Amino acid sequence: MRYAVYFCPAAGSALDTFGREWLATETVPGIAPARMQALLADVRRYGWHATLSAPGALAAGIAYDELRQALVELAARFAAFELPLRLDNLAGFLALRPAVDEAAVRTLAAQCVRRLNPLRAPLERAELQRRSAGLDGVELALLRQYGYPFVLDRYRFHMTLAAPTDEVEQAALHAWLAPRLGTEVSARIDALSLCREAEPGAAFEIIERILLRAGAVA
Repeated sequence: MRYAVYFCPAAGSALDTFGREWLATETVPGIAPARMQALLADVRRYGWHATLSAPGALAAGIAYDELRQALVELAARFAAFELPLRLDNLAGFLALRPAVDEAAVRTLAAQCVRRLNPLRAPLERAELQRRSAGLDGVELALLRQYGYPFVLDRYRFHMTLAAPTDEVEQAALHAWLAPRLGTEVSARIDALSLCREAEPGAAFEIIERILLRAGAVA
């Protein structure tokens, strides 16, 4: 079993509604239906989210309640904030990325990674070798220390829309998505979503949204 900490939009919010509708999309002009399903397969499995702390198993002797309590304590230190988003290309795939400086969400993600790292089981040797392919020296060091290479200075907030595409496919997706997003789209970063993969290959499910509470009125 693996756990992850994601940003997941609040149920019923505009961003949540957009994501649910997008993941239910069957066809887009210019992309064959079977190809469209392949492009959305992993996005559907991982859910409509942005990663704050990547999936990982708990270390031996660490109970779920310890993980949850660590997140409750962490959430109490942060206040909710708005993060405007825009369509962007990230390493070949289309995603929603910050339209403004992402320092606030990067700080939140970094604290999640650092706080939860002692609770995380180390990667097995085979998995470490598999994930090391194509990484530079900094990313490799981060992978070894934190179990994931794109953290801290290498972190990039993103809500993945599809698997990597070629330029023609990406243009078709962009043409379909842009008018549906409108001129403004914003993520209200108001909670740490604790998510679970019950078994390898299973869809991730939200266990709990733990609200950011710094400055909240009791």
